[in-house]
Amino acid sequence: MAKKATPAKAEKKVKKVRPAIEFAPLKFKEFTITQKRSGRYEVMGAKGNLNGLEKAKLLQEAKVLKGSFKKAAAAEAPTA
Repeated sequence: MAKKATPAKAEKKVKKVRPAIEFAPLKFKEFTITQKRSGRYEVMGAKGNLNGLEKAKLLQEAKVLKGSFKKAAAAEAPTA
């Protein structure tokens, strides 16, 4: 019978590094923006998490993210 390959004991899992920027939660009337341990942002509304373009627009309006939505706006625009 063939022996099974075993991983080397020297291999260790690399710990995830926390983001260097400490981000205080931003509280607004309708939603709250927090930063996850992974460095991503979470937008909590009255009914739960917000995702997609709605989340991205709120993050941009709160000046947390920089960028534009020209490609997304062009994709949503109906062609006549």
